[in-house]
Amino acid sequence: MLKPTKHLDPSLSVLNIAAHALTILSRHRTIKYDELFDKLHKRFGDDIRPIFLPSVSFLYLMGRVEYYTKNDTFEYRAE
Repeated sequence: MLKPTKHLDPSLSVLNIAAHALTILSRHRTIKYDELFDKLHKRFGDDIRPIFLPSVSFLYLMGRVEYYTKNDTFEYRAE
């Protein structure tokens, strides 16, 4: 079990970043990998780098995002 520490910033958690990514994806439906990263980078700064991939992986595992390697894009799945 993961327990928060005094060094944890809730705004930079995987769940928060995934929620913001999901909001962006719900507006655009499909978005390129770089564009999604850039939008989140503008909001959270360089601190997003180690958290971006786990956040997107979380969305993929939950079935909310589909990734297409041919186009390097994410697609929002509204199920």
